[in-house]
Amino acid sequence: MIESFKKNRNGILLMLVSALSLSVGQLLWRNADLSDIGTKLSTFQGIVSVILAVLPGFIIYAVGALVMTIALGMGELSILQPVNTTSYVFALILSAIFIPDEPITPMMIIGVVVIIAGVILIGGSSK
Repeated sequence: MIESFKKNRNGILLMLVSALSLSVGQLLWRNADLSDIGTKLSTFQGIVSVILAVLPGFIIYAVGALVMTIALGMGELSILQPVNTTSYVFALILSAIFIPDEPITPMMIIGVVVIIAGVILIGGSSK
């Protein structure tokens, strides 16, 4: 198991960075001020405000996708791709911090534990 983590270490670390970037990008989209979007899209200034509201999320998400592409070249696909599911873990943690009215259920916590256990088991299964 330890040999597998050593062999794929750089790819795993980059996939974790990618997963975090994807989650942050989605959080920024979620928190973008798109209230009254129909009215905003009827003027040039409104269109610019909508673009500026979602642009940071797109940029961070694109960086995450680029990092993922680089990471996939640094290890075994069958080991690295499951690490990408940690984006769900990061999304839950970030939503708990930055969206306090978003409920976190016991089932979500169980899901996070299962994801982490799965990533560890799969990450250590390389030959």
